[in-house]
Amino acid sequence: MYRIDADAIVLIEVFSKKTGKTPKHIIDLCKNRLKDYDSE
Repeated sequence: MYRIDADAIVLIEVFSKKTGKTPKHIIDLCKNRLKDYDSE
């Protein structure tokens, strides 16, 4: 997963997708990482 900011492309997590749905623990992990990134 990634996010594009004005000054950077933020790589949040790289994982192998085996189904059409992203696992909830991956989504939660990414949300926490982005929250930490945004607070800096």
